[in-house]
Amino acid sequence: MTFDGSQVKIDPLEKDNGCPVAKIRVNRRWYRFWYSRPIAGNIKRVTVKKDFVGDWYITITTDAQGLEPASKTGETAGFDFGLKDFLTCSDGTTYQSPEFYKSASILIKRVSRALSRKQKGSQNRERARKDLARVHRKIGRQREDHHWKLALELVRKFDACFFEDLNLEGMKRLWGRKVSDYAFGDFMQKIKWQAKKRAKSVVKIDRWTPTSKVCHACGQVQMFFDLSIRDWFCHNCQIHHDRDINAAINIHKVGASTFSGGDIRPASAGCLL
Repeated sequence: MTFDGSQVKIDPLEKDNGCPVAKIRVNRRWYRFWYSRPIAGNIKRVTVKKDFVGDWYITITTDAQGLEPASKTGETAGFDFGLKDFLTCSDGTTYQSPEFYKSASILIKRVSRALSRKQKGSQNRERARKDLARVHRKIGRQREDHHWKLALELVRKFDACFFEDLNLEGMKRLWGRKVSDYAFGDFMQKIKWQAKKRAKSVVKIDRWTPTSKVCHACGQVQMFFDLSIRDWFCHNCQIHHDRDINAAINIHKVGASTFSGGDIRPASAGCLL
C-alpha cells in the first residue's frame, strides 16, 4: 500500500524498553515503528507492506537532498565476475562472496522436512512455513548486506568501474544454484546506485568482447580455450597469465578506451605477469 505524504502524520517519540519508537498515521490508521534515525526533509510518500513471514515494514520517501559527491580518486578498474572468485579486479585483487545459501543448505533441508510433515491447513504447518521463510529471509539479508558493503568499497576506491555485460540467465542454466547464490545481477544494481549517488561511473562492455583468451600485453588470441583452464602461457610474448586477472585487465582496457571521465588512470596493479 502506497500513500501520499499529505495523508501521513508522525507522532512524537516514545520509549519501548529503552528503544526509540514513533507512531505514524497513514490513511486514518496508526502504525508503531522503530525510529532508527531522524527523518530528514518533508515526507513525500509512504509505503506499507507485509513480507512472506508476516512482518510489516514502512518505507518513507522524503525530499531530502542526497550525499555530496564523493572526492575523486582518479583511479579506474575493470572487474571480471567468476565462480572461483566473485570478482577479480584488474589490479590483481580478488573479492570473495560467501555462499550464503550453500552455508544454510543443511538448515533449509531440516526446516523443509519439518514443514512437509505437518498437516495441511494446521497451525503447526503455518508456523513451520514461517520458520522456513525466516531462513530464506536471513539468507537474502546477508547477501544484500554483503553486496551493499562491497559496492560502497569499490565506488569509494574507483571513479569508474568497468564490467562485462554477462548473460546471467544462460549462466544460471549452465551452473545453476551457485550463480543464483552469488546474485551478480543484484550486485550490479547496487553498485550502479552507489555510483550514481556519489557521482561515479559504472560501465558495461559488450558481452561478445573476447577478454579471457586475449593476451592483454600483445593482443594474441588463444585459439583453444576450455573453461577449465585457469592460467595460460602466451607463446607470442612469453607471458604467463592468470585467466581472471587477464580478463579483468582486458575489460578495463576496452571500457577505458570508450570512457570519457576526465583525468583518470588505471589502478596500480603491481606485478601481474
